[in-house]
Amino acid sequence: MGIISAPVFTQPGLVGPDNLEIISEFISLVCITVLASAIGSKTYGEKIKTINYGRIMVILLYFLSWSFATTSAVVVSTNNNNMTSCTLGMLSCDIFYAGSKIVVYAWLIERIHLVTAVKTPRLKTGIYKFHLLLLCPYVIIFALMLTFRNIYLEPDGKCTIGLQLIASVPLLVYDFLLNLYLTWLFMAPLMNVGLTSRTNWKRSRLYKLARRTLVSSIVSLLISFANVLVVVITHGHERGLVCLTMCTVDVTINAVVVHWVTTNRNNKSKDTKNKTFHTADHMSAELTFDAAEPSDMQPKFEFTSIHGLDRDSKLNDEDDSGGESIRSTQISQLSAKPLHSY
Repeated sequence: MGIISAPVFTQPGLVGPDNLEIISEFISLVCITVLASAIGSKTYGEKIKTINYGRIMVILLYFLSWSFATTSAVVVSTNNNNMTSCTLGMLSCDIFYAGSKIVVYAWLIERIHLVTAVKTPRLKTGIYKFHLLLLCPYVIIFALMLTFRNIYLEPDGKCTIGLQLIASVPLLVYDFLLNLYLTWLFMAPLMNVGLTSRTNWKRSRLYKLARRTLVSSIVSLLISFANVLVVVITHGHERGLVCLTMCTVDVTINAVVVHWVTTNRNNKSKDTKNKTFHTADHMSAELTFDAAEPSDMQPKFEFTSIHGLDRDSKLNDEDDSGGESIRSTQISQLSAKPLHSY
């Protein structure tokens, strides 16, 4: 007679998506849609000859952010009871998230170059090379992110990932200080124009660009700081889907504010008679996607010429033969180096 053994019950862990996973998937899909729309909006109607270095950085930021959001959506749906998926989730955070941050830094450095040393090639300016050196510590931080991390499965099958304090604290401090420094360095020349200008600075597109840049920088700084701060507080022991969702929202908001700053729907100057506004509009166009195609016949402007135009326009208003003086002022600006060559 055979012996009948007692049934053995095992804990299978999580089976099927829970509420947090459904919410995370929905957020990822929304982010994917937003980023895809941003890519289409920025690349529609663009030609190869109009794509400069700054625009490449913007499009690359969109692509990296979209790639991260897409990878996150796939990983979140498979990381329960799956160590391979859990590891891939951590790697996507390290690679795509870090990559998007480097691109944002490079984009900010390019904008600083446009408003401080536009007449000099990038690698011939000391401040540009200094800013490139400031990116080098991120290589060390990235190595720490790959080395000191937490990747494991809970007893119930939940994936837990995160950065240990030795990696998350340097990332938090570095990201906050560098973002703050680059934003201030970009805003300082723009605000100096407003303080020294004798015209209505607040009516110019350059003022609107400066205001947008300030708002977007504050938003990005707070979002990124809050995201990494949570990692520090939890000591890198977050559920995988929570960590991935927060990073997805982080990179998406950064991409959206960059899109907002680099988009100017008002392509026409509201005050075409004012030469200061005319020059400022060309500068704001170079910092957005509104710049016209390069042409040998196109007037060539320089950021520092805004002050000169402001003084000349004031003198011309007091001169009875103002029309001829304004014409000579316009001609004198044609010697500046075109921004499109950068």
